[in-house]
Amino acid sequence: MIEAIDEHAVIGTAYSSLGLERGDEGILSACYLSAAVRRLAGFLCPCSPRTLVRRMVDSHHGLVDDVATFIDLVEASIESLVAIGDLLELGDVALEGEQVRGTWLVAAPPGYVVRPGGTAFVLGLSADEQTPLPTEMRSRVEIRRGIRSITPLPTEDLATVLHDLGLRHLSESAWLKHPKPVSAKDLITLHDTKLSGLQASGEIPDMIVLDGSRRARSYKGRWTSPGTLTGNFVVRRPQTFGSDLWGYAQLVDGQPRKLMDLPLHGDRWRGCDAAWRIQMAIDTVAGRPQEYRLREAGGDAILDFFFPIPMWARKRLAVIGSEIDPAGCLLSFLVPQTELATEEKFLSEMLFLAGTAE
Repeated sequence: MIEAIDEHAVIGTAYSSLGLERGDEGILSACYLSAAVRRLAGFLCPCSPRTLVRRMVDSHHGLVDDVATFIDLVEASIESLVAIGDLLELGDVALEGEQVRGTWLVAAPPGYVVRPGGTAFVLGLSADEQTPLPTEMRSRVEIRRGIRSITPLPTEDLATVLHDLGLRHLSESAWLKHPKPVSAKDLITLHDTKLSGLQASGEIPDMIVLDGSRRARSYKGRWTSPGTLTGNFVVRRPQTFGSDLWGYAQLVDGQPRKLMDLPLHGDRWRGCDAAWRIQMAIDTVAGRPQEYRLREAGGDAILDFFFPIPMWARKRLAVIGSEIDPAGCLLSFLVPQTELATEEKFLSEMLFLAGTAE
């Protein structure tokens, strides 16, 4: 017999199939979106980010009222999974049978990272299981905004247990690698020098510019058309396949003169990571450093960010503390008070950020 069911029943079934407890936010919760994207990526990867977004939207047809908002949340979820290490992002490649080069997402193999206290992060995914672990071990997995962790039992050596289950071990130092420290001025000088040595770029269709002089606490509000801007700016431009391309461009009265793709040749970091760090340096040199908000939380500290931070910085804060639901900002992290001074120094030296207590 065919039975009609409403959207609430469908969402409840989706939660159950992903091993999640139903939340008030439904399919818009960060936990659900991370799990759903991870599950879908297990079947689709390797694929472009746009393909993954499109299939997420198609699979939730009729369940979403505001498709534009849903797309934004899915893109943010994919970004988070790349930052965590569940998905790997390969830029400027063409997979076998493909003629067009672009950015591709690849499923990271199942693995784990063990923290000094013994807690293990579970990384990677497979097409067979949401989390590639036996049922008993899977029931112990704690999920916080898509980050999966397991707390060891008394006398338990999680590293040995997970290794014996076939997961690959990734050292914390390898997982948390970051660029070498450099001053904001030197970082800008490096990119300005390389940009000045390039030939004229010609017209760049549909380019948008990250204007540091616009609303400091609205990341989306800072993106604008070239207009009559003059100077060197972080830019993005669409491509037929894959994610938008990131670059650093010289503009004169809104017209592009030169363009340099990001990241630089030989740089292992993603284009967006390089671009965000350059913008932070630009803002600092201009005398308006980007700020994060510092709040107290029961003896610990919460760091609120209003601007995206590179993958390597996001991983570090998630390991030292934990990523939590943002409150009136883009990203939030709970950091132990004992680690706060070290992490604030890291944010100042590596990302040129300034903290404000509220």
